[in-house]
Formats: sequence, C-alpha cells, structure tokens
Amino acid sequence: MKIPKAESKSVEFKTAFNQDTIVSLVAFANSDGGSVYVGVRDDGKVCGVQLADESETAWVNEIKSKTAPSIVPEADRIEVGGKTVVRLYISPLPVKPTSVQGRYYIRKGKANHLMSISELSDMYLKSMYSSWDAFPGEHPMEDISLEKVAAFARRMNPGNPDDPMRLLRKLSLIKDDKPTNACYLAFVADYCSETAFQAGRFKTRSHIIDDTTFNSDILAQLDGVMEFIMKHLMAELVITGKPQHDIKYDYPVDAIREIVVNMIVHRDYRNASVVNTIKIFDDHIEFTNAGGLPAGLTVEDILSDNYISSPRNPKLAELFKDAGLIEKYGSGIKRIVDVCKAHGGVRACFEDHETWFRVVLSKIGHFSDAHGARRPDGTLNGTLNGTLNGTLNQTDAKVLEYVSANPGCQATKIITDLLVPRNTLSKVIARLTKKGMIEHRGSKKMGGYYPIGMST
Repeated sequence: MKIPKAESKSVEFKTAFNQDTIVSLVAFANSDGGSVYVGVRDDGKVCGVQLADESETAWVNEIKSKTAPSIVPEADRIEVGGKTVVRLYISPLPVKPTSVQGRYYIRKGKANHLMSISELSDMYLKSMYSSWDAFPGEHPMEDISLEKVAAFARRMNPGNPDDPMRLLRKLSLIKDDKPTNACYLAFVADYCSETAFQAGRFKTRSHIIDDTTFNSDILAQLDGVMEFIMKHLMAELVITGKPQHDIKYDYPVDAIREIVVNMIVHRDYRNASVVNTIKIFDDHIEFTNAGGLPAGLTVEDILSDNYISSPRNPKLAELFKDAGLIEKYGSGIKRIVDVCKAHGGVRACFEDHETWFRVVLSKIGHFSDAHGARRPDGTLNGTLNGTLNGTLNQTDAKVLEYVSANPGCQATKIITDLLVPRNTLSKVIARLTKKGMIEHRGSKKMGGYYPIGMST
C-alpha cells in the first residue's frame, strides 16, 4: 500500500495519534470518507511511529469512546523504508452526523471545519432523505394564495392545468393538511418577512442612490429584483446588419438572472439575521446570499464543476425547475462563469463564509489579481491610487475602499457593513497597515482607521 504524496479532501497526515486524529476521522465520516496516516509529516515525509502490539486496538477503542454515534475505523500498518505508518480509514456514515466529544466537524478541502447549527440540521435532514423546505411550517393554509397556485399550474401545463389543491398534493407541498415551508415561500398571499430581499444602487459605500426591499413570494420576487437591476444597467446598441439592432448591457443579463435564481433557491431562510442583498456600484455588483455553501463544499469545488449538486432547498429547486427557471441542478456557477467570459467585459469571483455566500461581477479593468478580485473604484486619495493593482486580494481591496470612503471608521462598523468576520478583519487590517496603506489613530477603544495620505 502506497502513501499519498500530499494531503487532500480525503487524506490527512499526522506525526502521532492524538485528539486531532479523531477530529479528522469524524470530519471524514461526516463527508465522503478518508484516511489518516499516522507517522507522516505535513509535507508528506515519513517519520514513522512507535507501536506496541496492541497500539491500534487501543486507538480504535479510544476513537469509539470519544465519538457519538461511535465510529470504528479500519487500521492497517504500512512499512516504508524501515519505518512504520498506520493508516486509519473511515467510510462515510450512512446517517450523519457524528461528533467527537460533542463537537461536529466536516471536511472542506484539506481542512477540518467545525459545523454550524444550520449545517448540522441540513446534514441530518439529508441523511433522512428530507429537507427543511419539505416540512410543514407554522403557517396555515389561509396564508396561501390559491390564485398564485393556479397561475403556476397554468405555467406548468398551459393546455390542461391541474386544480390548485390537487397540484399542491401532487408536488408534496401539503403535509397533514398544512403547507410546507416551500409552499409558503412560493405561494404566500401577502407580505412575507422571511423572504426579505434588499437591492440598492450605490455611488459609494455610504451614498445610496436608489434602494428597495422585496417581501413577496419568491416567484414574484425574482421578477421584481430583475426589474430593479435592469433599471440600473447601462446599454448600447450593437449594429449587426439585421433590421433591428441588438442591445448589449454592461453586465450579462443571463448571468445576473442565474445568480438571482440561485440566491432565492439556495438561501438559508431559517437565518433571519442575514438577508439577501444586491449592491450595484459604478464598476461592480455584489450579490450576497444568506447561507454559505453546503457542508463540505468549497469555492474551488464549485469552480472545478466536479461535485455533486446538493441544494439547500430541494423542493424550491424542483418548483423553479418545473417553472422552467432552472435547467439543470448544480450547473449554475459554471454557467455564470461561461456567460461572463462570452460577454467579454465582466468577470465573476466568489467568496464563501459560514453564514453567507457572495458573487461579485466586476467590469474588466477593475481587477487586482488572477482570481478576479476587484480594485477600489477610483475614489482613493492620489497617493494610494495606482498602487493597488496586483497587491491586494479581494477582501483587502474591499476593506481599503471602505476605509477610504469612511475615514475614521471603527472595526465594528466595518464588520457590520461588509459582513467580514472579526478575525478576518484583524488579519486584513494588519496586512494593510504593514503595507502602509492605512493607519489607526486614537485609543484602541475609540480610535478609527484612516487611509495613509488622507487629509484630516
């Protein structure tokens, strides 16, 4: 048996058996399975491990006693150049999740991540072949508009539409005579706080030109959000030789629509503290969705298009597919990237967080690295302007732009407005300070951050 050359989504190296070894096995069990090689350094060099006759048995017993439900990995000895390595392999659990001393982990890329309550709930429901949107909620049938259901039935089958109640039962949108969460979100009769979706046109981070909030059913919401965005796009006539000239917008409309559809379908509607937002600036558009990527997925996974689609709200995804708004599950990100490339003037970049996922469409010429990170929009002081290209990643550039537009801002304000985690912001501030781009003035409690060169 050969030892892999490097760590991966299914391979972890450890120099000794310890608590971290069990954490990795739990993360593998909650994901797609994997192996921990004990006696190998992080760089892949074999260092070996000292073993007694019953070492593996003792390890397995410790793993069983510290995990719940208990997991039992396979243990194999491997001899490499006179040194002994132990491979501990665990297959994915059929019913997830498992924990180590009350803490739940999942494998993302080459790292183990502590799972959130939302991720735990999603994983358990998927293991039971169900989902949050398939369960009845707290709303009665009186909150459902049968007129909207009838319109949906006509959309599905114009020639012979189903009776509204029969359609709801056929699509499993009613259980125990109560509407499911998916039914409520799709066909709510009136105002719906759970679907709050904010969209705005910004000149700077603090200067809003136009904004609105949508609190309707999700099908009507799609049309309303798209209408707002289209109002703020720029267009030009393209002479083609045809009787009617084509219209080209500064952003690809198909990509925008795909992003908005994905925001609605994959939103975490249980998290009321984060709402879907769209911010349109002069040089870029930010789409921030409530709810990060499904457990175990990374941005690298979705960009490689080598993953199995796992919608957070499969019943909503089915409804959008029945309405002709989704062509194929799991192909949205690739289609967004492809459409932007075909457009020729826009690039897409993606950012994942535990509680949100963001897509940024930026006009070509506003990028600072090969990953599609954007530069500030030109509002920086002259001593800073022109020095950013190729020096900052997306989050650094975003924070620097905010500080430049809001000199004297405090960390708590940056965290709230940009949705940047506190530990991430601390690292960004340290990098920008070291580069001489910002400075902290005043006391640690009350002081703020200023761009270098900004007059005060």
